Amino acid sequence: MTDLDQLTPTRAPHDAAPVDLQWYRHELEQQRRFRLDQLTHLSYAALAASDDALSEVTATLMRAARAALADVDAALFRLAIGRFGDCQHCGRAIPEDVLRAVPTVSLCPRCQLSKGSAYPVLRARRTGTVPSTSSSGPPRDIVEVWGEDSFPASDPPANW
Repeated sequence: MTDLDQLTPTRAPHDAAPVDLQWYRHELEQQRRFRLDQLTHLSYAALAASDDALSEVTATLMRAARAALADVDAALFRLAIGRFGDCQHCGRAIPEDVLRAVPTVSLCPRCQLSKGSAYPVLRARRTGTVPSTSSSGPPRDIVEVWGEDSFPASDPPANW
């Protein structure tokens, strides 16, 4: 067993405290309100932008805020269906300290490393490439459950 295997338990120990889902729901809802407010302010800034450079910066910030909002909505969805804290790739439990740091995380450390999505800045330094900032849309399992037309997010997946 490697050190990485020990970071990602297959299930919580019997004496481990249960995950406080109410705390995560509160945190995620707070993040969602923040992102919606941010998008509102950026929309007004985009309307008031007078030059191309400012318009481009505002558009980039709006894309990033939409991607963050999509991550929050996906985490709230996983919480609603009882899959919050489970890796979306392998099904293992995501360590509590990782969830506390990033409640929107959907992959355990092992799967993040195997998919090459962990530590994009370090990977960029090593390879000399800049990590992509484009969003590929919502996780497919969420769209498959809810469908494109009834997605519960503030922005439908077609707009991502």
